[in-house]
Amino acid sequence: MTKFQIRKRLRQATAKGKTVFLGLGTVSTVVTLGVLSPSTSFAATIVSTELVLSVDVSGSVNSSEFNLQRQGYANAFRNPTIQEQIAALPGGIATTLSYWGSNAEQSLPWFHITDAASANAFADAIAATTRPFSGATGIANAIDFAKNLLDTNDYDGNRKVIDVSGDGRDNVSGLAKLQAARDNAVNAGVVINGLPILNDEPDLDKYYQDNVIGGSGSFTIPANDFSTFEKAVTKKIGREIVESKPEVPEPLTILGSLAAGSMGVALRRKKMQQSKSVEKA
Repeated sequence: MTKFQIRKRLRQATAKGKTVFLGLGTVSTVVTLGVLSPSTSFAATIVSTELVLSVDVSGSVNSSEFNLQRQGYANAFRNPTIQEQIAALPGGIATTLSYWGSNAEQSLPWFHITDAASANAFADAIAATTRPFSGATGIANAIDFAKNLLDTNDYDGNRKVIDVSGDGRDNVSGLAKLQAARDNAVNAGVVINGLPILNDEPDLDKYYQDNVIGGSGSFTIPANDFSTFEKAVTKKIGREIVESKPEVPEPLTILGSLAAGSMGVALRRKKMQQSKSVEKA
């Protein structure tokens, strides 16, 4: 049982004023919920979306390309439209940045973004990061690491998203392990979206669609090269943070449907009356 699952069960039970028994490994832990307070480490902050930005810094990404990626993510969170979208979400979003090559690391702590000020603070933090390593292209390791960040943070989101950007295929783990990492995350309720950069591999978007992305509503938004990365990542983050809403028919559409239904009933009645008149004749 992960820390996230423990926190969720505790919050659910706290709302009902119960004592909960949690089996942790071979030890059964009893927690009396009446003594818990909002300051306890198990009190997760409720947000609309938990988002891991998982960014490729493998050897195929040179220094200028790394700078374009970093600046693209920073400017996306400075974008007024993105900031307005986040501010409109109940609880805002929780997000972090993970750079990956052969392995991955958490390059920034989790940020809780609810308005323009907190979005700008996160953008500034991204812009101040430095490249930690390079190495090979380990997408499977990046996904596994990002999922662990979602499992162990102090937030509880309605949606959990991993945003993977990169310019190559996994050459560390192989296809089977990559698909297993994707499926493991998706089965845990995580959505993985992709931003393949096509400058070296024009068909990388298909590779991402077949082997990287997954989960309800998952998608890819490719960038033709690093110079167009900022535009693509801004569009991508905008789609990731907006909650999907069921479509509501326009009033005229509803009235039209009612009118059509009434007309159909009237025509059926008229036809039945005509049939009766023919029988009498």
